[in-house]
Amino acid sequence: MASTLAVRLAQQAGVTRLRLVYFRSPFFLGEEEVSRRAQRLFPDCRFQSITLKRDFLSLRQVGDGRSFPCGVCRWLLLERVGRLARRLHAALVVTGEVVGCGGLGAVELASLDSAVGLAGRVLRPLSARLLPPTRAESEQTVDGAPFLDLKQGDRLLDRMAAAAQALGVDHRANGRECLLSDDGFVNRFREVDASDVLTENLIQLLRFEHAYRVAPGAQVVVAVTPEEQGRLQPLFLPTDIRLYVSVAGSPLALVRANWCERTLEERLGIVASAAERMLAVARLSREQAWAVRFRCEWEGETRQMRLPIGESKTAALISA
Repeated sequence: MASTLAVRLAQQAGVTRLRLVYFRSPFFLGEEEVSRRAQRLFPDCRFQSITLKRDFLSLRQVGDGRSFPCGVCRWLLLERVGRLARRLHAALVVTGEVVGCGGLGAVELASLDSAVGLAGRVLRPLSARLLPPTRAESEQTVDGAPFLDLKQGDRLLDRMAAAAQALGVDHRANGRECLLSDDGFVNRFREVDASDVLTENLIQLLRFEHAYRVAPGAQVVVAVTPEEQGRLQPLFLPTDIRLYVSVAGSPLALVRANWCERTLEERLGIVASAAERMLAVARLSREQAWAVRFRCEWEGETRQMRLPIGESKTAALISA
């Protein structure tokens, strides 16, 4: 909604020849809805979609002291849109950013603009009254009267909803969803080892609430409900381990590790830790001995492991 409001306000301020740019990323969801909404609300504006898949898969390598994830993400987006603006000789870049969101205040936003070569050229209509004027405002080529003074907190959602109603925008409509705005996802993302290759498949695994690091370079994802299990099924890779218990309504777990670098004992230890986590997530009784079935996806053979009982730390391989 913020971007939609920003475009509406920019139009009221006299900004013309607007081009709507959507950046595709493994962390952004809802691209089709964004495209449909843009075409419906702004039929006279060209809509352009640009992929940043490779850039975002290297997100953890972007440093320069910027806050993670919002500072790094916004630097990446502004840096790329700055290239486009220079190629098109665009006078302004309009964004739906709000002061204070993502930990970026007025000072941080100004620093960001300078860092990507867009000082004085980034217009943020939702918070423009709290920010230094852009060149266009100083030169009075745009009218700043419609601009707002929104900031994080300060009943932000209520004020945005009121602004949307005044501008004829449905504030209930869902647009792009950013996974990096989910604290749980970000925490799980941080747990991934720096040496692990970040892929779209891994990002999809991190969307699960019950995704855990069980050892260096080893993760387990537990799906409890039928809906979760349906989402998890297509994410198994040939070298992943599948875990389940032979009971009705069994949880399903995916275990991923650099197996070829592990000894047999280390592999069994990882599987046992993952199985313990799976049973805990599913709230299966710890007083009962469970025979957990497991197999590598590229093998047809299923094995069983009896989980530890009481204080025992050793899992027993009971069939192979």
